[in-house]
Amino acid sequence: MKLAALIVCGAAASLTLAHGEDADYGLAIIDGVTSVGLGDHDAGVITEFGERVFAAEMGISGSNWYADEPGIFIAEGSLLDNTQVSFTLTSALMYWDGTGSVGFSQSAHAMTLGFGPASVSTAFDNNPVAGFSINYDADQVGGFDEHFDFTIDASADAGVYLLANTFSLSGAADSHVIYTVFNAGLEEDLHEEAIEYVEHVLVPAPGAAGLLAMAGVGAMARRRRAS
Repeated sequence: MKLAALIVCGAAASLTLAHGEDADYGLAIIDGVTSVGLGDHDAGVITEFGERVFAAEMGISGSNWYADEPGIFIAEGSLLDNTQVSFTLTSALMYWDGTGSVGFSQSAHAMTLGFGPASVSTAFDNNPVAGFSINYDADQVGGFDEHFDFTIDASADAGVYLLANTFSLSGAADSHVIYTVFNAGLEEDLHEEAIEYVEHVLVPAPGAAGLLAMAGVGAMARRRRAS
């Protein structure tokens, strides 16, 4: 297994990644648990295991708000061949319109995650939704680097959308709930405020219960520290 070396060698690379921004979901099995860190496909490393907040930008593509980031990265040869990479959407999609203090409420729209012919959408009843599985090829040169198509109907208002999910690798326990903060058409400073809010209010709160509890909570976000 190359995992230990990748973690050590990736320490310097982590300096170039701010939390989950511009990083893929980096997956590995550590102590029998699906662990999530900052995946860097170009460098071939995963750093900062325990990261739970990721970020992405959405733009209009055809009839949808669309993003294909973050991707999923698994280091070459770090898991058994044919390990199944799966996920569960743990709650409804949440939304903030960017006005006033940061605070999320349930979105009137669902987010769909697609991969080839497979797709699954967040539920409106706030119940967990099982996703699909993608096969890990241990011989894939450069490691596993796959990307969902994240879509929301283009009729949805601009704003910040919040997705919550867990990841699972066959033979290991599920990961903690992971939060991805999608910016759909707002200024980046508002996106950053929302990221800070999620980092401070939700983590380490549990999935659906913590996500609903945040609605209407007063502003606790602050500007991201200057790099």
